[in-house]
Amino acid sequence: MGFLDRAKQAAAQAAEQAKAAADQTRQSVSEGAHRASTAISDPATADKARQALSRAKHGISTAIDRIDPNVLADVIVKATALQERANAALKAKGSPYRVSEVAIGAAIPPSVTFSIARTDDPGADVVPAGAVASTELLAEAPGSGAAVQALDGTMLDEATIAQEGD
Repeated sequence: MGFLDRAKQAAAQAAEQAKAAADQTRQSVSEGAHRASTAISDPATADKARQALSRAKHGISTAIDRIDPNVLADVIVKATALQERANAALKAKGSPYRVSEVAIGAAIPPSVTFSIARTDDPGADVVPAGAVASTELLAEAPGSGAAVQALDGTMLDEATIAQEGD
């Protein structure tokens, strides 16, 4: 038997093995699809899904019921006080921007989000009389490129920021 004949024979064997593997895979996929369709149409599965949905709804309402109104009131008072102090600071700096809205997510822990708006026409590109553009305020800020100050007032250096980013 020559080299060419052996190569043809090896190719034929490989083709048969590939065909057998494809047939086995097709059969496995077909059986899996049949089992999945049977499970989906099974009334017991639908009942289990309804029970799971009911438990999830109960869990959500229970979590909301656990929120202490006094704690939520404290969060609201602190967030709005921060809004007022930030607006006073922005006004003192001559900024045309203000914290216009506070959104509180009633989660555990609660989340607080602040929205910022211009005090004048938001479509205008002109800074109103007596106001200072934020770009100018940033340029005037002490150490405006060397270190970063977190919202809680702590100063962060580049190494700390790099560690937190990892």
